[in-house]
Amino acid sequence: MKYLLAFCATLGLLMVTSTASAQTSPEDLAARCVGAVNGTVERCQNAAADETQECLQKIRRLLADGRERAAHRVAAECVESATERTEKCAQRVNRICDACIDQLVNLGEPQLARRVNMVCKDAISKLRSTLQREKNAIRSAFGG
Repeated sequence: MKYLLAFCATLGLLMVTSTASAQTSPEDLAARCVGAVNGTVERCQNAAADETQECLQKIRRLLADGRERAAHRVAAECVESATERTEKCAQRVNRICDACIDQLVNLGEPQLARRVNMVCKDAISKLRSTLQREKNAIRSAFGG
């Protein structure tokens, strides 16, 4: 459900930016795009933190009950889920960025488009780092 809402928000942003770009400055458009990218990253990082905590609780409970094999299965499922979520978040960021950069280039603002592109690259890097931290936290639940 969270992903559906985020997808709708992304579509809404794209529709708003495409209709409002004729009425707003390129700087305002870039700022809205950066805000949408940063908001997406923040929501994804919050979801990652919540999911990681849930996974760690399950793993620790299983380990405490002596169910190591089950704990490893849960860990594998958690890593797979985290990876899928990160990919979806990255795709969402890329869709926002592609639309915004295209509009800025079409408005004759390649410098502004490059700046937005750098924000987008940083956002993808943050998502990858978050995923790596999740994987490390899950691995550490097993003492290593």
